[in-house]
Amino acid sequence: MQAAFLRALSATHSVSEAAKSVGRSRQSAYRLRSRLKGQPFDLAWEVAFHHSYDVLAHTALERALNGVEVPVFFQGEQVGSYRRFDERLTVALLHRFSAGGNPLFGRLGPSAERHARDFEGLLAQIEDARPVETGALSPEDPGEIEALRRGFSSIPEKDAVACPSGFTDEEIMQALQKVGWKE
Repeated sequence: MQAAFLRALSATHSVSEAAKSVGRSRQSAYRLRSRLKGQPFDLAWEVAFHHSYDVLAHTALERALNGVEVPVFFQGEQVGSYRRFDERLTVALLHRFSAGGNPLFGRLGPSAERHARDFEGLLAQIEDARPVETGALSPEDPGEIEALRRGFSSIPEKDAVACPSGFTDEEIMQALQKVGWKE
């Protein structure tokens, strides 16, 4: 059921819709994620939302290029429309959550990027209850905060890197090892 939820999450980009597709509530999905923090399900959740970033980027580009149609009404009837080209908020959000226009993964960083390359493989591991190395530290691990700081301080400034998917597996492994991940 977890893999079905994650597939739906990747497709719909909606926790509510994905939960409903497997007969659960949005709240139960968040409770499960909280309970499984740092586990494969948590990692796959982040990867599923990575897929939705592409949709946001394409939608933002379309809106920036074509504007948004705004209807004009007079005495209760639509008499026309115009295009509004105000995408400051969308552009600000894209830059806030991206490096060079590309999505940044959350606290699981390079490990999530590595698994994003084979989302179905990750889901198969979850379905088969096979172990998945997430690279996540638990709150009980010494140095969790320091590892997070090291991981996020290494993120280049915007426009400084190519698409994260352009990194080789070796480069991803090197980034993981820098923050203490062991294979």
